[in-house]
Amino acid sequence: VGTGRPHRPRGPTMAQFTSPGPKLSFPGYLAHDPTKAKAPAYTFRGAKPPITDSCSPGPHYYIHLSITRNGKYVAPAQHICGLPKIKTEVTPGPSEYHFSSPSFGPDKHGLLLP
Repeated sequence: VGTGRPHRPRGPTMAQFTSPGPKLSFPGYLAHDPTKAKAPAYTFRGAKPPITDSCSPGPHYYIHLSITRNGKYVAPAQHICGLPKIKTEVTPGPSEYHFSSPSFGPDKHGLLLP
């Protein structure tokens, strides 16, 4: 094999075919085998992303129905355990003050002691 003496190719080359080649052929409608898996003819558009900028003046979150402009609406209900008992402070009575005791009365600076 030298110059001027072309050699015969071992197999068909891609330059000899106008189609994708002998290994890949498209069957067409008539030669199609329906038992084989087939890709869809078209696809649907994916889901839209959430809108980040809302054009409404309202809030961007869910407000529960019990929230009103005056606060939270709660229906009247009864207490299960009853009302709490009112605790009164134990204060000394009028007979508890003894002015004869040295701890009561004005101190050396003129302030009254309890």
